[in-house]
Amino acid sequence: MHIDFQAELDPEQYAAVTSVDGPVLIIAGAGSGKTRVITYRIAYLLAKAVPQEAILALTFTNKAAKEMVERAHDLTGLALKNLMVSTFHSFGAWMLRKEAGVLGYRSNFSIYDEQDRIHAIRESARELGISNDRLDPVRLSQLFSARRAGHGKQGELSARELELYDLYRKTIKVYNAMDFDDLIALPLELLREHEEVRERYRSRFRYIMIDEFQDTSLQQYEFIRYIESGNICVVGDDDQSIYSWRGADFRNIERFELDHPGLVEIKLERNYRSTGSILTAANTVIAYNRRRKKKQLWSPQGVRGTPITLFEAEDDEDEAEKIIARIRELRFRERADWDDFGILVRTNSLAEGIEDRLVEHNVPYRVAGGPSFYQRREIKDIIAYLKAAVNPDDDVSVLRVLNVPRRGIGRATVEFLSNIAKAHSASLHCAAETARQPGFVQTKDGHLQKALNEVFAFFDYLAQMRTALLEQKMSVSVAIRKVVEDTGYWQYLLEEHKKNDKAAVWKYRNIELLSASAERWEKDPDTFEKGIFAYLARISLSMRDDANEEEKRLSLLTIHAAKGLEFDYVFIPGCENGILPHARSLEDGDGDIEEERRLFYVAVTRAKKQLFMSRAMQRKKNGSFQETAPSPFLNELPQNLIVMAEAQVQSQSEDDLRKEFFSRLKSRLGA
Repeated sequence: MHIDFQAELDPEQYAAVTSVDGPVLIIAGAGSGKTRVITYRIAYLLAKAVPQEAILALTFTNKAAKEMVERAHDLTGLALKNLMVSTFHSFGAWMLRKEAGVLGYRSNFSIYDEQDRIHAIRESARELGISNDRLDPVRLSQLFSARRAGHGKQGELSARELELYDLYRKTIKVYNAMDFDDLIALPLELLREHEEVRERYRSRFRYIMIDEFQDTSLQQYEFIRYIESGNICVVGDDDQSIYSWRGADFRNIERFELDHPGLVEIKLERNYRSTGSILTAANTVIAYNRRRKKKQLWSPQGVRGTPITLFEAEDDEDEAEKIIARIRELRFRERADWDDFGILVRTNSLAEGIEDRLVEHNVPYRVAGGPSFYQRREIKDIIAYLKAAVNPDDDVSVLRVLNVPRRGIGRATVEFLSNIAKAHSASLHCAAETARQPGFVQTKDGHLQKALNEVFAFFDYLAQMRTALLEQKMSVSVAIRKVVEDTGYWQYLLEEHKKNDKAAVWKYRNIELLSASAERWEKDPDTFEKGIFAYLARISLSMRDDANEEEKRLSLLTIHAAKGLEFDYVFIPGCENGILPHARSLEDGDGDIEEERRLFYVAVTRAKKQLFMSRAMQRKKNGSFQETAPSPFLNELPQNLIVMAEAQVQSQSEDDLRKEFFSRLKSRLGA
């Protein structure tokens, strides 16, 4: 292994990589090559003949840990089987497998997920005689988690709930189980109370690195303090600390400085991601935070870049339309791919409104951190009707909508048909056709016969739809509307949401968006193959949770989920007071305002080439439009770097853009 570290790293990165003895604090600004530094640092230690098993690198996601190992392998060419690069929780689980007996567990303990935990809470509540009517297990799960992780608030749990918490803890231990929070809390208990265990791990891991240090909790900080022996390097950026709601404490950087007098501090301020105008905006805004390590991001390329564009829309729907229009313009003008674009929102409710417009305009997109449009129940129901119509032997789709809306087809009827299907190795549709034969069903059970008649009518309806779709007598968009009308799906929604008719209206509107999207797709001249099968193939790709990662799609995600990512073009909608900063931060005081500003800073620094911000002059809330005020963060930006979007440019049609694109292409080719 021969690596010219000095030639491959900038001076600050080189200092961060080669300072391996003693405590080191690396303040790594956004886009400064943090992962590169950690990877090269691992390679440098290995080049100095430090054994792999003596190195521990901790981060926060499995994806980040995997990327570090892969990069280190590519860099060194070594098989890194004994190198420990892990998330905090995976490392805790690894330690507990080895030391479970010390804490009274067996090494084959189970790790409970959220559903397992809720079930255990219910069981414990039943044992205490707490009725289901008085139990909110989801809320209790969140509060129990906060308490176990050490960031619960005093008085959040009543005396009775504390009793339930204690019983829950005892119950899962009896079952030889741990929950996710235990993977940090129990190793900390182990290290705190058992000196021989503490010394064993301290003597093994002589070189420790912590990634995203600003996101560590107080428990995680103490966890590391027990096993580090002096050669510890923490990498973080207090300006990107945005997870206080899950226990992260950026003050751990201050604690680290106090606990390690004489440490080496290195700042990485060269940004290899963004243009100068974006960096100037980011630096100016974050400087308003009082409690931070001062740093100034700068671009070694010296590219100023284009100004920041601000949209002002009439309402939230107009805002989404303007964003999509500008994205389509950039697609043609800059020859950008869909995956060059990121729309970063403060809340999931904002994402839903924008997603509706993306669906309607047939923009390929992926949602991070939440269910997509095609995963909504009402959408899956309508798609299931279309799938069952063209393929009545699709048992999954048939079973989904056989009794939706309700037709009086219950479990007994389904079991009856399932037994016939199993006996003939056939589908439920074939079983129904068999049961339809005269004399096949001999029963005095009037309910069963009535339910079977409903099944026969259901398949007859699917047959009519199939004929119309396959003979192209009916378009897909019309078929969607016809299913809703013929089945009484609107009445079904009203019945399902008696106490909240707004929810029924919202779900019905989603189906209308599905139909509008299908109609646009059918009329789009770029749709190469039309018809029901092409449409269902397209939808199936969108509905898959593991959709092809190589397929180029726009990213729609929350700012929290965007941390660590970058896009050529970033759009930040909802730049309004009450959204960014969020209303909760205004209620909770100044400290949270600073976190909201850090969140805004993170969003700004995701952009590589261009940054777009927008606000709606009025936004729909609780069914009515309300006037909005601009985000105070907009006033903190350098005003000379902001340009207002021209409505005329945004309203330019896609046909005009296409003509302009081909005109320029012909000109370049000399045609």
